[in-house]
Amino acid sequence: MKQDDERLRILICIGGGPEAYAGLRYAARLSKKTCANIDLLYVRQQDSGLQSGGMEVRVARENILDWGLELPGMTHLKKARDILVELGEITPDANRDWRHLELSGDPAGEYVREYENPCGGTISLRLRTATDVVSVITNEADLCDVDMIIVGASPEPLTGLKKFLSRKPLALQVAAHSKHSVIVARHLEPGHGHLVCVQDTERSRAMLSSAVRYAHACQCPVSILSVAPAEADRPSAQKSVDEAAALFLANGITPHETLVEVGDAVDTIITIGYDFSLILLPESPKPWFSKGSSVTHEVAEKARNSVMIVK
Repeated sequence: MKQDDERLRILICIGGGPEAYAGLRYAARLSKKTCANIDLLYVRQQDSGLQSGGMEVRVARENILDWGLELPGMTHLKKARDILVELGEITPDANRDWRHLELSGDPAGEYVREYENPCGGTISLRLRTATDVVSVITNEADLCDVDMIIVGASPEPLTGLKKFLSRKPLALQVAAHSKHSVIVARHLEPGHGHLVCVQDTERSRAMLSSAVRYAHACQCPVSILSVAPAEADRPSAQKSVDEAAALFLANGITPHETLVEVGDAVDTIITIGYDFSLILLPESPKPWFSKGSSVTHEVAEKARNSVMIVK
């Protein structure tokens, strides 16, 4: 069994569409190597009756499991559990009861069901209530001290007028507010490798140890890319690629390829990154309300595949 400090801890948000379920396969791939602790979270809206003091709703919620019924969200969590059973992360005959929690003032709306996977890690199904879903996700990530959050995003990013008339997608909101690394999950299949995007900055260098750790856990091929805005900046981009490649080599990973390109960073990363399972970029130093204009968050918004913002 792996030591606890070696295990990855992964929070997967369930309920954001089929892309969230795709994230389960990637998490299971990471768990094969690290015996990860995996938390599955579904957040449902708090009952208006409870907010207004409606005792009838409160009593019904407190007794609903005894009546053999299910709260909203439990079906989604059970589907996720069944996928993990298929992937070998949960023993097929394992059966656990829901355990009640009280975290947000809805005394009957928050539950957890826990399993132990074959290697000794834990898998938790968590049902929470909230009026602000983003706050609950970031709070849960803090409580569990996770290494990464996986949030499903629309397979086709919003563009044009629809982008400006729609609310910011949940995955991008979480990425802007959480202090933990976030995967904006689209078509997340583990077999196509990681594209690690680097710059000649301290923030980029700081994320490389995490990128190495995730590559070891995934056992995925790694390519390294740096994009120079102009030809004069190519030496700096080459330096960042060489430094990253040396670090991967020192940790037993030979990069599949190293790339230096000149041009628009967002467009170049999205184009080259489309063939990979996951694009990894360092977090922007900008405050949360202006992260959307950074290269990292623009790539996360516009890419057609999965992007990890490493923090």
